[in-house]
Amino acid sequence: MHKIKWSFILGILVTIAFFSLLLIRLDFLPKDHEPVIKVQFSKSQQPQDIWMNIFQNNQKIGFIHRTLARKDNRFQFKEKVLMEINMMGVTQALNILTEGILNSDMTVASFNFNLNSSIFSFHAAGHVAGNKLILSTGSADAQEKMEIPLKEIPHLGGSIYEAAFQNNLDKETARSFSLFDPSTMSIRPIKVTRNADEIIPVMGKRVLTKKYCADFMGAKNCAWLDKEGNVLKETGIMGLSMEKTSKEKALAGMDQATSFDMTELASIASNVHIKDPEKLNEIKIRITGISNDLFLNGGRQAYHNDTLTVTKETLAASTNDQKVFPAGVALYLQPSFLIQSDDPQIKKQLLEIIKPTDTARQKAEKIIAWVHRHLEKRPTLSVPNALEVLKNKSGDCNEHAVLAVALLRAAGIPAQSEAGLVYLRGRFYYHAWCVFYVDKWITADAVFNQLPADVTHVRLIRGETDRQLNLMGVIGRIKLEVMEQKR
Repeated sequence: MHKIKWSFILGILVTIAFFSLLLIRLDFLPKDHEPVIKVQFSKSQQPQDIWMNIFQNNQKIGFIHRTLARKDNRFQFKEKVLMEINMMGVTQALNILTEGILNSDMTVASFNFNLNSSIFSFHAAGHVAGNKLILSTGSADAQEKMEIPLKEIPHLGGSIYEAAFQNNLDKETARSFSLFDPSTMSIRPIKVTRNADEIIPVMGKRVLTKKYCADFMGAKNCAWLDKEGNVLKETGIMGLSMEKTSKEKALAGMDQATSFDMTELASIASNVHIKDPEKLNEIKIRITGISNDLFLNGGRQAYHNDTLTVTKETLAASTNDQKVFPAGVALYLQPSFLIQSDDPQIKKQLLEIIKPTDTARQKAEKIIAWVHRHLEKRPTLSVPNALEVLKNKSGDCNEHAVLAVALLRAAGIPAQSEAGLVYLRGRFYYHAWCVFYVDKWITADAVFNQLPADVTHVRLIRGETDRQLNLMGVIGRIKLEVMEQKR
């Protein structure tokens, strides 16, 4: 149900748990005069063949194997990640393989990325051509392509600390890099600071290391590198860490007592019990620990001086189709990279759900109800897209949201994803749902078959789903206090 994707997790890649439907929407073409930073050959980075164990609160949940070898004046890299992640009481295996070519300064030249978990899989490939990053996803016979304009060549998450090492940062100095994550198709800035050197234990030895800490969207991760630039240890949010080990120990298996549920760790306890949330007309919440990148104020939500008021929406009994929408709304009728609302399979399914004579309200109600009935409710680690969800008919909140948005757009109703928190059995959990436009924006939750969604759905972000990266800096920091409930 609640899997929000954070970026830069321990330098493995830029994300691991709470996978969500994230993408980059391109409305513009690159300008010919935009420069691409040229790279200079560096001899500082040495070849690597490193195994690391991945821990959550000192329990092993996976391993990572990285190799890096010189190829002319570039590096050939390969990174394999295997994890077992507990989400909502279900432990799932996650396999990630990233390989490709890096320039001499560790920026990306080309890559192939594969993610597999349970019944879902995701593939992406790309290469830099001039001032563009050319990307494709999907199988060989059904590929989707896109281009991202570049002002500078980005790095991959797994090589960001090595890039900082190559820059020979002085102690207590920092530098910003551009970071590209294949699983979200997004580029964001990341700031890396060189800290004081530290001596740490590594495989039974005490090693003098250079310590670097990275700030990505408000989330902090740290790494310790040896004199040759090899990462020996990393720590991140929610008790996650990595440590260098031998191949034998890396492959030895996971701890049998892997019981830390990611969804529970990220959730927030409520100070009061909320009975029948769907019957509330308004809720008032004191909320702290937020950032300026969130969308708390607007529509059904009013935010002022740390107090958030959420009021249940009303939807007219009969809402006819709109042909003309306000500026900025019609944009959300268009298909996007993982929301393929113009695909024949989506359109075919839509015709089995609605009638041409249905009003916009009837269409929306039927779509939300159909997604609720036909998708099996199960926690899923994936990079969900509408076609995959339609094929597998399974998933958690993000799969429900992405398919609902695609069907709504195909029906001529502007729709977007929203993400935030929702109340369930005494806690607020991270969750995703959708919002659609009929005279105004109305929230809907296909997981719970709610239209409009109940007022305990606290929106933190709205828009194309790459916006969910803005939750990075608040996971584990937000505090809530329910002040008032009105029925």
